[in-house]
Amino acid sequence: MAGKPAKQKHVPQRTCVGCRTVLAKRTLTRVVRQPDGVVIDPTGKMNGRGAYVHDQKSCWERALKGALANGLKTTLSPDDRHKLELYMSSLPADPAPSSADIGYSDAQA
Repeated sequence: MAGKPAKQKHVPQRTCVGCRTVLAKRTLTRVVRQPDGVVIDPTGKMNGRGAYVHDQKSCWERALKGALANGLKTTLSPDDRHKLELYMSSLPADPAPSSADIGYSDAQA
């Protein structure tokens, strides 16, 4: 008689405020609103209202246009925006879309 199959561990899901894609929480960067301003939370456990963003420049650009402020339910101060833009500039460039991402196949080419 076979035993019960192993129960899969629950993986928390979060939505990127830049591209609105739902992914595993660990794959996204958490940004937290605190009384002294907005900070990046590398641990994902800081107190405060949080929002999640991909580690892609395109997502950060869209998030900084307003989606991040809406997700955090605050307005970004110039100092907060500067800190977040510095973090964004440290990210690697977005990968170029491949033909699989665009929807082309060898049959169409």
